[in-house]
Amino acid sequence: MEKKQMVLLDTDIGGDIDDAVCLAYLLQEPRCRLMGVTTVCGEAEKRAAVADALCRAAGKNIPIVAGMDTPLQPIPAYPTPEGAGALARWEHGQYAKGDAPGFLYQIIRAHPLEVILIAIGNMTNVASLFRRYPDAPALLKGLFVMNGYFGAQPLPQPWYNWNAWADPLASHIVFAAHTAVHRAVPIEITGQLTLKPEQAQTLLPQTSRLARAVLDFGSAWLQSAQVLTLHDPLAAVCAFYPEVCRFERGFVTVETQQEQTMGATVFQPDPAGNVEIARWVDREGFYRILRQTLAG
Repeated sequence: MEKKQMVLLDTDIGGDIDDAVCLAYLLQEPRCRLMGVTTVCGEAEKRAAVADALCRAAGKNIPIVAGMDTPLQPIPAYPTPEGAGALARWEHGQYAKGDAPGFLYQIIRAHPLEVILIAIGNMTNVASLFRRYPDAPALLKGLFVMNGYFGAQPLPQPWYNWNAWADPLASHIVFAAHTAVHRAVPIEITGQLTLKPEQAQTLLPQTSRLARAVLDFGSAWLQSAQVLTLHDPLAAVCAFYPEVCRFERGFVTVETQQEQTMGATVFQPDPAGNVEIARWVDREGFYRILRQTLAG
């Protein structure tokens, strides 16, 4: 029997539905051993409760830690998890703020070069992990993040590149880290994975209690956005199916000073670089993998 891959997930679940889809994928991926979930961004305690509700809906008992709710570099926003209203309809635990970086490090240190860390929110928890425990990056088997924008056209607003803008300093720290495998899926690639709300029903089978929970927690987002863009699941799928994307190696810098371009990410191709960014995605292959895995 193939050994399962140890995975840690850091997420700002509770808002955009794609975080919930990503967690659902990891819970259903047969080769994944989900070692723990940490939450980040405003009201991280409620986000932890949402993650726990989804894990329980899948029949799984996963360690969850409510992490940091304020960024290393202040921004003019404190996002709240609008999907948390659905907690009243799903069994879940209660969470107080915990030590997310310490929790992540404990697992990474106990399993050197065996753990993949997937980060799909602002990078505050992960950057704090790397700051406090400088040996952590070298102990990881891999780091997969949903972060960055490297498209040809300028973004309408800096916050469109949310995971970088929501904590530019944290993104700077994470993009500078050296890990055995360090891959990023940016929004010009994940933005190609967009479905209409009604298509979410075909992706998430109603016969599954987990799928019904994902749709319930994500309904507020779907109603307001009228679109399902699968940003975060791509980072997770790439950890198990690297052929879904083509990557280019180089270095990434993050703007942390100029307000009008705060969080902007710039890629410099270099064979000696520490980061690989996705340049192409096999959309049909990605949809097929995600749909089949979520269907169990």
